[in-house]
Amino acid sequence: MRHYTTILSLLLLLTVAGCKTTDTPLAGGAIDSLSGKSIATEKRLSTAAANAVAEGKTDEALDLYEKLYTRNNGGFFAPGKSRQDVALNYAQLLRKTGKAQRALVVLAPFAENIDGGVKASTDPIVLNEYAAASIELGNLEKAEKILNHVLKDENAAEFHADANNLLGIVFDAEGKHKEAEPLFRKALGAWKGDSTSVMNNLAVCLANLGMFDEALTTLNQALIMAPDKHEIASNIEMVENLRQSLVSKPKARAKTPKSKKKQS
Repeated sequence: MRHYTTILSLLLLLTVAGCKTTDTPLAGGAIDSLSGKSIATEKRLSTAAANAVAEGKTDEALDLYEKLYTRNNGGFFAPGKSRQDVALNYAQLLRKTGKAQRALVVLAPFAENIDGGVKASTDPIVLNEYAAASIELGNLEKAEKILNHVLKDENAAEFHADANNLLGIVFDAEGKHKEAEPLFRKALGAWKGDSTSVMNNLAVCLANLGMFDEALTTLNQALIMAPDKHEIASNIEMVENLRQSLVSKPKARAKTPKSKKKQS
């Protein structure tokens, strides 16, 4: 009974604590075409924010994007695209620093209709980020609805890899591991740039399906590519422990049938 409890605990840890990554691409470089009398100031702010992101100075970048967002939020003459880019980058930084609820508030005007439906004209990259923040808050149903909207849009093909990865996370969190696996594989096949986050997510899904060898192979490959990603190393240890527990599970001894007297 104790051994069974240990295995169950490890499975729960893998499902709940297995580190998934909802990385979504940043909107882009520095914004250089903001309108108004303070263009020069805002150009310096946006450039500084982009540099801070590139240097990994998340808190500094968050502060700078907050200033940009405050300056432009609700500005009647501000170009919609520029406002959206500022909101998108600000929201992503909010989510990555544990402020997913605030991120949703920032993106809601660009992503949702008054009735709560998805705006048809919203850029897919905004919807993907909106879904990522929803996942962080555990609102999986909402995230699934948004991601399906992106995946049905043939004009949003370049954002489908990100949407497939996020939808895989949704399904995996709901225990739909078989449905999640092909989504992660599809995302990985079309991913551009650093694919280690998707590899990590696929590996956790494979482990949940009991495919420990492939999960560990995938995780070890990802760790070689990104040795500084601690969540990958953590998942390797977790999967190894789970596999070891299942492999070393004592087998029940078969009962020896009692000999019967031959009947004449």
